[in-house]
Amino acid sequence: MKTPRILKTSVIKLVLKYAIFITILITLGLSFLYWSTSQYTDAQLESGLKFELSKLKEVDATQGREKLISILSSNWQEGLDTRHYYLLVNDKGEKILGDLLAWPKKLDPNEEVVNIWIENDIAPIHLEENDGYWPMIAGKLADGSELLITLSVLPAEDIQEFTLFIIAIILITSIIFTMMMGWFLGQTILKRIDNINNTAKAIETGELDQRIVLSSNNDEFDELGQHLNSMLDMIEKLLSGMREVTDNIAHDLRSPLTRVLNHLDVALLESRSEKEYKQVIQDAVIQIQSLITTFNSLLEITQTEAGSYRGEWLTINISCICTDIGELYAAVAEEKNKYIHLDIAPNLTIIGNQHLLSLAISNLLENAIKYTSNNGKIELKVRTYQDSTAIVISDDGPGIPEEFHDKVFERFVRLDNSRTTEGNGLGLSLVKAVVELHGAKVYLNDNQPGLKVKIVFDD
Repeated sequence: MKTPRILKTSVIKLVLKYAIFITILITLGLSFLYWSTSQYTDAQLESGLKFELSKLKEVDATQGREKLISILSSNWQEGLDTRHYYLLVNDKGEKILGDLLAWPKKLDPNEEVVNIWIENDIAPIHLEENDGYWPMIAGKLADGSELLITLSVLPAEDIQEFTLFIIAIILITSIIFTMMMGWFLGQTILKRIDNINNTAKAIETGELDQRIVLSSNNDEFDELGQHLNSMLDMIEKLLSGMREVTDNIAHDLRSPLTRVLNHLDVALLESRSEKEYKQVIQDAVIQIQSLITTFNSLLEITQTEAGSYRGEWLTINISCICTDIGELYAAVAEEKNKYIHLDIAPNLTIIGNQHLLSLAISNLLENAIKYTSNNGKIELKVRTYQDSTAIVISDDGPGIPEEFHDKVFERFVRLDNSRTTEGNGLGLSLVKAVVELHGAKVYLNDNQPGLKVKIVFDD
């Protein structure tokens, strides 16, 4: 017979363990309650019997035997209701008065309470259920007579039996309730887990757009579902990007390799001068260096996005870094009839990696120089704004349409779909990876005309 699936769940196993633990605790607690109640009842009975014996002895000593017999006779007549029974015998053991048939053999008149088994030969004649242990006490009177007092325990036994019955009901109810709660919790949690498992199975079959259905409870399962859905969104985005990158990389890496191969093939077709061979080799070196640059950029982006880039993180003077890079590229821009203006506040510091930040700023300045028109102006500004430090690079080139602001940060993306523009489409991807690694944010804005790139570091 196949075991029901719910019985294999960790929830049911955990509930069973807790049920056993709770049952043991309840049993111990109720047992202690029963024991302490019995002890208290026995102590009260013993105390009451001793007190009654002392009072009756005092009556016999101070008020005489007739008064004692009067009291015993009165109590004897009420014995059925009060459950107190007496036996008074003379110094020869002959019965004077009482509702017990005989003096128990094991009872000594030492004024100590003992439990004596009551049988028909000594039990009160008007009791039907007379078997059992009764607490008894006996003492000697002044003239040598002996007085016995006992108390029926039938009411106490009834209470104890009822208490045991209640304890059994509580235990059984607790076990049943715990098992029902465990079954209910197991079914509920199993449904939530099945929701996740079914989504995972659907994704395994290729339905990458499937997501975990969240409930309105906003509990830990919903939190897990949200994280898994976010992860699935990222995976789907990466897979989609991978397909796009594969298409782009096929063009960006194949084209320079094809050109190198063609140049070398042409060079081999006929004899050439040493100068011409050097030119072919130089062109091949340039193409191969471009490929190496592309691969290095891909590697740096991957390491940066994964947070695995190994480099020093120090408090760096971003003002000095931007000044040095700005002055370096100002000379490059001037050769192309373009102008870079520096507006950098002194001695601004952030915590970061100098190499990566220099790489990101250099990429932005290279793009600005590439797309700014002749006699155009590029501005590199570094300022503090409230609790943040910002690097702003603006140009007066063609800019980027707003609908492409997010797209251009993806790898190998270019606004020139024909892919004839110089470059590999990795510059802004690297910039974004570096910025996010530093916990900063990058914004693209329209400079009217041109583009304004703003990197904000929170203090």
